[in-house]
Amino acid sequence: MRRILVAGLIAMVLLLGAVPTYAALTSPLTAEGPTGVEGTSASAVFNIGDRTVRQVRYVDRGTLVYTFTLANDGALPMTIDGLAPMSTKATLFTYKRLVDERDDSHFTIGAGDSAVVRLSVLMSACERLSARAGSFASEVRLRTSRLGVVDKDVTVVLPEEIHTGSAREAFCPRSSASSRPPG
Repeated sequence: MRRILVAGLIAMVLLLGAVPTYAALTSPLTAEGPTGVEGTSASAVFNIGDRTVRQVRYVDRGTLVYTFTLANDGALPMTIDGLAPMSTKATLFTYKRLVDERDDSHFTIGAGDSAVVRLSVLMSACERLSARAGSFASEVRLRTSRLGVVDKDVTVVLPEEIHTGSAREAFCPRSSASSRPPG
């Protein structure tokens, strides 16, 4: 009887350690279409080789809202706890928030489920780039947790690379002869 009890305790400890370890090592979140964009007067989607690019018109100090589907392909529910800091930042884009359809930045996506989400991005800093330069946003970093125990920042590649060009002087009010590099 004692051997069975010890074996059961060992199995439980291994199982309790294996589930969070598995959850920490895998990243089942993927971004999919359909996609949409609000906050700009013009947008177009085109393919360059195997890349899909969404070109948007820059609006200085405007908020671009990019809509896509976030899928959890894993075997466990995943809780999204908002945005995590990006390792590299796009010059013209500053990520502000990611919310679900209920406008909540803290939400759970069940195993095998998906949720339509909206990523809000501030467009700014055109005065730092020449009028022909551009900027790409191709991924988002999310704070996540599973089973209420495992916290992890996960990078999710967006379904399209979002691109904008730096506005000409007339549409970049804070630009000056010395704020922009030549070009």
